[in-house]
Amino acid sequence: MALREIRILPHVVGASPARRLLPLGVVGLLLLASVGFALGLDVGLSLWWLALALGIAVAAGFAGAGLLPTVGSLWLVGCWWFAFPPLVGYITGNWTGAGRYSYPRMLGYGYQSARGELLGGIEVGVRLGLQFAVVAGLVGYAVGIIGNRLSTHTNESE
Repeated sequence: MALREIRILPHVVGASPARRLLPLGVVGLLLLASVGFALGLDVGLSLWWLALALGIAVAAGFAGAGLLPTVGSLWLVGCWWFAFPPLVGYITGNWTGAGRYSYPRMLGYGYQSARGELLGGIEVGVRLGLQFAVVAGLVGYAVGIIGNRLSTHTNESE
């Protein structure tokens, strides 16, 4: 029966090689993006990061990396998205009230200092980054599992 073939624990913890490679790949990607952002390239704060995060989750589901490593890796992406630009602005002293060194926000409010912007980015990154990681991770991981099952089923039927 198909339900007996689906085991819960491997989907939560993941398969060994994919479980280790996923966070390493995400950290490498974030290091590359960090260097690009620090050099002045336009690599931060865009909707492409949302598409990339969903792609990471789908690939993790397809490879069987596990939900915990997937959500953890996406949480790193979410925290980076909110906290890294203010950190660069704080360190370099190039912070302005509304510039590339402020984190994305809906209401358009801002902080009066680079330190306040950094602390606000960390706070929002931890809170909203986790919500983003859980939602994107669950949806993307499920799509990846379904894609893997369909491709495995198609290959077995040939």
